Amino acid sequence: MEIIQKKKILREAYLFSGVAENDLETLAELAVSRDFPRQAVIFFEGKEPQGFFMLVRGLVKLVKTSPDGKEYIIRLVQPGETFGEAVVFADSPFPATAMALEDCQTLFFPKKTFLHYLAVSPALARNMLATMSRLLYHLTRQLEDVSLKEVSARLARYLLERCQETHGRIGAGLTFALPTTKTHLAAYLGTISETLSRTLARFKSMGAIEMEKGKITITDPALLQNMAKGTKS
Repeated sequence: MEIIQKKKILREAYLFSGVAENDLETLAELAVSRDFPRQAVIFFEGKEPQGFFMLVRGLVKLVKTSPDGKEYIIRLVQPGETFGEAVVFADSPFPATAMALEDCQTLFFPKKTFLHYLAVSPALARNMLATMSRLLYHLTRQLEDVSLKEVSARLARYLLERCQETHGRIGAGLTFALPTTKTHLAAYLGTISETLSRTLARFKSMGAIEMEKGKITITDPALLQNMAKGTKS
């Protein structure tokens, strides 16, 4: 990947917004383009890291596996997002495994070199702190959802968030694609695919959504928002 293409990708990413042009060019020079085929493991939980990644194209799951082999997806990484960032600050192994759910293109940032530019770029340092704060908020809210909310509430909030990410707003008649299979989405929401399918069918029968070939259309956003507030009894 050419430097000019890398700069364009970095300029549009949240982490690098507001970074000076000369710093952006240096970061583009140090970023290493790495491609991964579908089902490839990008890094393993427990392995010593050498840097972090930014997803350019595809879909990545960050997953932890229990001793009995049960998989729990802690995050689905979308294009433009970074992952493995914690290794920039901590001398510790990767806390989860990253796997490509589709053919993926990434940019890899070596830890030592990136830390040098982090020290001399206030904008990049602020963005890095904001990114880590957003991730902490995401994980805290996900733990709250799994602990306190029913599957229907978790799914309702997920659909609303996907609509917001796709269109920049939530409204009746807006359509978006589910970014992954029902099996992976169920694991991310802390349930099983059969329960997820039943819940989607119930949302449709209630008039909250319409479904067609992996795409969701919100028909009653207020109803979804009310369901997203539900808690376990």
